Amino acid sequence: MIIGGVSMNGAVMTLARWYARQAVKRELYAQGIKLACVEASEITRAANRYVEDHPEIIALAEERYRSLVASGYLRPRGKRNCAALERFAQ
Repeated sequence: MIIGGVSMNGAVMTLARWYARQAVKRELYAQGIKLACVEASEITRAANRYVEDHPEIIALAEERYRSLVASGYLRPRGKRNCAALERFAQ
C-alpha cells in the first residue's frame, strides 16, 4: 500500500502509531495531566488523529523501519521462515 508516496506495511504503521502515542503522552504530561487519569483508548484515538494530522511521522517510521531491517533487528517483509511451514504441510 502507498500513502503519500510512502510504501506502507504493518510494521511501519505500528512504528508510526508508537511515535504518535509518545507525542500524545508528552503533550498530556506538558499540560499537567497524569497518564493514569486518561483511558488508554483515548490516547489511542488521539494518536490516530495525530498520525492523520502529521503525515511526516509515517516517513519517520519508514526510515526507522528500514534502519531496523538493515541492522538485522527485523526481517524484511516477505522473508519469513517457510521451512517451518513446509514441515507442517506434510
